[in-house]
Amino acid sequence: MPELRQQIEQAGWPFWAGLVFFFWVLIGSLWLIEYVSEWLVDENRLPVKQIVVQGQQDYLTKQDVLQALELQMSQSFFALNVDKAQQQLEALDWIYSVSVRKEWPNRLKIYITEQNPQVHWNGDFLLNEYGDVFQADTDRLQRELAWLFGPEGDENQVLETYQKLSELMALYHVTINEMSLSERHALQITLKDGVKLNLGREDWLNRSQRFLQHYPQLKRAHNLDYVDLRYDTGFAVGLKQNNEDQS
Repeated sequence: MPELRQQIEQAGWPFWAGLVFFFWVLIGSLWLIEYVSEWLVDENRLPVKQIVVQGQQDYLTKQDVLQALELQMSQSFFALNVDKAQQQLEALDWIYSVSVRKEWPNRLKIYITEQNPQVHWNGDFLLNEYGDVFQADTDRLQRELAWLFGPEGDENQVLETYQKLSELMALYHVTINEMSLSERHALQITLKDGVKLNLGREDWLNRSQRFLQHYPQLKRAHNLDYVDLRYDTGFAVGLKQNNEDQS
């Protein structure tokens, strides 16, 4: 019996020794994981040292980008969240689309596509080339834009109509300053010289063409106020000073 007990006790030592060894390995592994995790997120050890901004930058500055990423840039290369960085950049006024990616060991690469403003829309907004409405700091506009007004939901139609009429009038060196589409879809245009064109609800291109053919003669009237083109043939002219109409 004593011999059997001794054999059992001797057989138990490897088991307990192995269990203690496993326990200490587990503790060491957990400590190592925590240490490495803290090391990786420590911005002082692996900071983002370079930001590369590519793409169109007509309205945005690199300072705009840095300010938008201020919170993200306080983190390490590994801790920096690319999705959040992209969301913060997409919130900038002039951003149409943006992609963000990290490049080892310390670079953040950003590709920007800016909004391309075509016209003012309903006073406070702008339209891009796709007819999308957006709002941005108009003090940064680099060229003069026409002012378009119209019902909500008709942005694409109004923009397309403006582009067609603008191309037509450019052939005659005439510039549209303002264009308004009413709720009843009646169109009125104000030229750069202040003359108003009432085009009605249909046949806008042909009516504009009719006006342009006679515009050299009409310009001689320095007090020209408006031209009413809502007729099958001809038009009516309104003068500023005496408000007399001539057909």
